[in-house]
Amino acid sequence: MARLILGVTGNIASGKSETARLLQQKGCALVDADAVAHELYGYDRALVQQIGAEFGQDVVWSNGMLDRKKLGSLVFGRPDAMAALNRLVHPALINAIRERIRSSQRVMNRLVLDAALIVELGFAKEVDYLVFVSAAVPVRLVRLMERSGLTQDEAMRRIESQVPEESKLQHADFVIKNETTKEYLAEQVDALWDELIARDDAGESPRET
Repeated sequence: MARLILGVTGNIASGKSETARLLQQKGCALVDADAVAHELYGYDRALVQQIGAEFGQDVVWSNGMLDRKKLGSLVFGRPDAMAALNRLVHPALINAIRERIRSSQRVMNRLVLDAALIVELGFAKEVDYLVFVSAAVPVRLVRLMERSGLTQDEAMRRIESQVPEESKLQHADFVIKNETTKEYLAEQVDALWDELIARDDAGESPRET
């Protein structure tokens, strides 16, 4: 297969990261935007201090690391606070993701970008194909409560803090519905991969970005 960047996105608890891991098993390098953000908070102390100045120094541990749980409690469900955080973080995060993509492509020509904010960060225009992993709100609510130990209200605030699925689906080239079993998710990823190989064999170029 020719050089390829697949974007995988979906709202919280949709299963996008599991989808990205399954694609990684097909022979793609994986760039996990959330992992990149974790690393960014670790080495960009100036950014962490800016966040502390905006939201209070109690969101910064004594070792200079960011207390993401505390920060999350201050921004989820509060659009103005989330917007303020995004204004601080997004420019640095975009640059860090782009650098990780460049470094990964030096080693492998097929890559998966796993990011909940692909559309919001502008990366929908930088990937060859965008895969949207979809699941209904009640399904995602139960998953989020079970995996994170959140109350229903806490989980719902996180869900409602994101742009609704409907406004993102228009950007997708492929949609994977993930509301049942891991086996069915894997079957859909297999079918997606077969489709990508068939397009590549036919000499079909990815969509214009």
